[in-house]
Amino acid sequence: ALMLRNVSGVPLEPATEDALNSIAAEMNIGRSDLIQIVLREWLETNAYLPVREIDEESETDGSA
Repeated sequence: ALMLRNVSGVPLEPATEDALNSIAAEMNIGRSDLIQIVLREWLETNAYLPVREIDEESETDGSA
């Protein structure tokens, strides 16, 4: 599994920092969790990681 360590130590532009904090608050998740999600989805979208398959019979969180 992909683990990000010391994510809070990554210097970001103020506008990027504000956007991350706003989205994390809106999604009710932590900033580091949001960064992990964004990074994983970017890596999958750009074919650096295989896309996770969702079992059609399993429950998923959220909505499409």
